[in-house]
Amino acid sequence: MKNQWRLVSALVIVLIIVIFAIMNINPVEVSFGFTTVHWPLILVIVMTLILGVAIAVLMATFNSVKTNNEHKQAMAEAQAQIDKLTAENKSLSLRLNNQGKQTRDKRAQPTVTK
Repeated sequence: MKNQWRLVSALVIVLIIVIFAIMNINPVEVSFGFTTVHWPLILVIVMTLILGVAIAVLMATFNSVKTNNEHKQAMAEAQAQIDKLTAENKSLSLRLNNQGKQTRDKRAQPTVTK
């Protein structure tokens, strides 16, 4: 449902831009610093829209890659901590088992009195 609303919103925005662009077909002067060109305003609007979308996609991709890298790093740190705690748990369990074994051995030995 959420994606449907996004699609509808995007289509409405595109429709508004298309109507705006079609209403403005007069030629305009565009200066690039080193040269000046005369293009129809509709072309300037569409090119600006395409550049804006391209920049938004690049920024979203950059943020997504950054977030994925941070997630991978956090997962690696968590796995290292899990491995450390697992090894410590194994060591403590072994110590506990050895202590219990020693206690049982002491009880099982007959006491020798002279």
